Amino acid sequence: MTQPIGIDGPRATAIGTIGATGTTPHALVGQAMTVLSNRVAGTLTRALGLIEGGAAPRRSVDPYDTESMARDLAASLNASPAGAGRLSRALNAFTSEVAALVAASPTSDVLDRLSGLGDALLDPDARPGMSDCDKALAAIDGAIVRLREDPTRTVR
Repeated sequence: MTQPIGIDGPRATAIGTIGATGTTPHALVGQAMTVLSNRVAGTLTRALGLIEGGAAPRRSVDPYDTESMARDLAASLNASPAGAGRLSRALNAFTSEVAALVAASPTSDVLDRLSGLGDALLDPDARPGMSDCDKALAAIDGAIVRLREDPTRTVR
């Protein structure tokens, strides 16, 4: 039996904000990943029948609107066209990881892991001269690594 994930209504509200609010690259990425995580969790919990009601899952090429999120993030970071492409690929990879995690184990523990990604967004070793886009990409990559870790592992 699975543990309910605490989502009421058609929108996912159980995932807290990943990272701080603001306009720094880490904050902007945190906000983007929060929105994408909520979209994934809401869509998959409806598709798996874990919540009642709500709209039917979207059947499009981009059901979580990741590309729009990537464009908005790239514009906010003044990313070059190449940087925008890298951000798009990174956010798609993050969204895929979240979807796989939620689909494999739709429990509140998974939502706690998603909400706890804020630590992955802090990069005290940011190299001098890194662009805002590079800082955002490092934050997304850090979050993906954290999602792939075994949550039962005690040694970090």
